[in-house]
Amino acid sequence: MKSLGVCTAALLLLAGAAPAPADTLMTFEEFLGNDGMPLSTYYSGILFQAASSGQDWIASDVTTGGYNASSWPSGQQWGGGEYWLYDYVAAWTGVLGDNGKVSFNNADATFVELGYGASSPLYLEAYNSTGTLLDSASGPANLRYVNLNASGPGTLRVDAPSGQYISYVLIHDSGNFWEVDNIRTDATGITTTIPAPGALLLGGLGVGLVKWLRARRTLA
Repeated sequence: MKSLGVCTAALLLLAGAAPAPADTLMTFEEFLGNDGMPLSTYYSGILFQAASSGQDWIASDVTTGGYNASSWPSGQQWGGGEYWLYDYVAAWTGVLGDNGKVSFNNADATFVELGYGASSPLYLEAYNSTGTLLDSASGPANLRYVNLNASGPGTLRVDAPSGQYISYVLIHDSGNFWEVDNIRTDATGITTTIPAPGALLLGGLGVGLVKWLRARRTLA
């Protein structure tokens, strides 16, 4: 009878335990073939903005040949091959962007992790909903040839203290020469819609402007 009671208690404990939220990994590969498209058009539950201007982040499809980038782990490169990314698509604030801000609608993340390529030290800062700094991390410049980096993208991670939650993160360097990839977080409510042909037509004008501007200021 005692063992039955123990088993029943265990079952009740398991039934009442809330499962840990599944992590969301954003690789941006769904934007392959959609270079220059704004990220916030296709994500819900999360907002990608330039910190001061509020403009959308955009996808950078390096297979277009318009970037100074290398793919990890294949090592394939385009342009000068300096900025490491995973596979073929990364994200950045664009040629007119500045420091990056990523906000979570539910303000309930306990961690944020990302890969990056940058020509100067890159900083990742986590804040709660009242703007209090919870954690910060930094990594060195990691260009493929200038910095003799053969190890691929760097990694940054911030964690909220126990019982607290991340509402948004800021990403910055010394001149907007960075891109990020493979953002992972446990924030809830994040969903993605693959860009549809109709949406591509609507975004075409903006993409043309981005390509013209990139010719003037390519990541270097």
